[in-house]
Amino acid sequence: MNRAFRLAFLPTHLTRTRSHGGPKVKNRAALNRHGIRHYLEAFFRSAGARAFLAIGLLVLVGLTEGVGILMLIPFLQLLGLTDSAPSGLVLIVGQIWNGLGLPMSLTGVLVAWVAIVALYACISRWSTMVNARVSHAFTRQLRDQLSQSMTRAEWLHFTRVKSSDINQTMTANLSSVDNGTFGMFLLVSTVIVIVVHIGVALALSVPMTCIALGSSVLLLLVMRPLNGKSYRLGEDWRRTMNGLYSELAEYLGGMKLAKSFGAEDRHIQRFHHLSAGLEGQANRFAGVLSSTQMYHEIGGVVLLGTFFYVARELLNMEAAPLLIMVYLFARIVPQFSWMQRTWQNILTMLPAYEAVVDMLDSFRAVQEPPPPASSRPVTLNRGVALRGVSFRYEKSGHRSILDHVDIFFPAFQTTLILGPSGSGKSTLADLMIGLLRPDRGQVLVDGAPLEGDLVHEWRKSIAYVPQESILFHDTVRANLLWSRPDATEEDLWEALNLAAAVDFIPRLPHGLDTVVGERGVRLSGGERQRLALARALLRRPTLLILDEATSQLDLENEKRIVEALEKLRGRMTIVFISHRLSAGRCADRIVTLEGGRIARLTGRDGESVSKAGSP
Repeated sequence: MNRAFRLAFLPTHLTRTRSHGGPKVKNRAALNRHGIRHYLEAFFRSAGARAFLAIGLLVLVGLTEGVGILMLIPFLQLLGLTDSAPSGLVLIVGQIWNGLGLPMSLTGVLVAWVAIVALYACISRWSTMVNARVSHAFTRQLRDQLSQSMTRAEWLHFTRVKSSDINQTMTANLSSVDNGTFGMFLLVSTVIVIVVHIGVALALSVPMTCIALGSSVLLLLVMRPLNGKSYRLGEDWRRTMNGLYSELAEYLGGMKLAKSFGAEDRHIQRFHHLSAGLEGQANRFAGVLSSTQMYHEIGGVVLLGTFFYVARELLNMEAAPLLIMVYLFARIVPQFSWMQRTWQNILTMLPAYEAVVDMLDSFRAVQEPPPPASSRPVTLNRGVALRGVSFRYEKSGHRSILDHVDIFFPAFQTTLILGPSGSGKSTLADLMIGLLRPDRGQVLVDGAPLEGDLVHEWRKSIAYVPQESILFHDTVRANLLWSRPDATEEDLWEALNLAAAVDFIPRLPHGLDTVVGERGVRLSGGERQRLALARALLRRPTLLILDEATSQLDLENEKRIVEALEKLRGRMTIVFISHRLSAGRCADRIVTLEGGRIARLTGRDGESVSKAGSP
């Protein structure tokens, strides 16, 4: 991964240590600086020339606003508030005005002022749009990279990441990054405006400008402890949001259980407790921002009064420069306040950005080899063999899910895999698909090891039907075409017929164009499973794997699936995983798994056959 993205490359004395209490740091201020530096490096590497265009527009906005401030001088001249003998900045502005041939009249000044304000508004809008697009593009790139790395990651690692963590990172954390990136442009804009104001003020009075700057910097130093508090609140907010996403997933998933147990009140209270924590975090952050604003407003008015007194009573400034200086000072102090609050928002965003990078790094560390530029479907001639295969999910543990398994699945035969829960049936299927890699032994496809480019080619040649039918909130047609987008209408009906699903489609309100609802909720369990089988058959797979595809069906619907598989026997290689022996009538061979080992291997007639079979 790009070095700019890797917060893991921070010096060891700055890195975080995670515990059940959340992230901790040994030097938070140093971590903030390095976190900002790495974030900015990543941003500018992503944005490229667009970032400099955005900054250039911000400079133009600041300069245009500065020119608008200088328009006060002709107004003051018209009001007779300038010195009898113009000098300094007043003299320079007058010379520029006369040099442009502009009339020193109220009409001329107003027209020029309107033109400058209009120019400022146009450039400001352009700048805002560019800033927003650059910010959104950076966030989209992070989201796309995260999506790609997550999809390309090894299946075993993916299963270990909580879905609520992924949801939070892809939504709340990236939204925070988007807002923080846009806030960074606001911060740059504020700094440029302050620099322009200071430039004008220095041209009017160096001593008074130094007094104003010193006072504002002193005020910022007083506010500095609030920055660390903002970062800590950002960390707390991220952890609380992570808990909320996790709780929300369990809340929705456990709704039926809670209602059936009459435990709605406990269900509600558990969620309300976490929601209250989120409210507390939001209130504390609002307190930090409001405290910053309050201190700046009180300090600003005190400083402004002191400034006015010193300028008039001690330095005897003329009316025109004094009015402009007071105006500038009144503009600069709120800008410092805004800059402080924007910086706090950016610090609050940092933990969210770090969480995104951490997840991105974790997925990229376990990437599968990239698929080849072009691949051809694999034709199975002999069969699939597992040779001495052992596998365990916890690599440091002692319990093997599969232990020295030797089995051969002949091509164009239907093999039924039986066994109790936990015997390793689904793990065996995942190994055959190439989703998992054995700790020991090999998976062979027609004698070739299932690794490298063959994995991607093999996956494109097989079809998999899981225990829980995964249907999308779309039409029947769209769900079928998902597996093979180029399929014709004739292909669709052929697959439906093979899956014994052709009978219920005409009864649907809109036939193939009927929306099935989220996860197929508008269909019965049997209809969902037969539709999932039709989608798999539409691929015309080399190998069809059904993982407990009838376990949740009643006997009638299971009978329909088994009858459909009987029609397919001999036409393709089928592996049917089940815990019901009743499914055996569609099988040529029956494999029984017990404790991660092959206990029995029988033929269709019930006689034992060789466990290994042909290579």
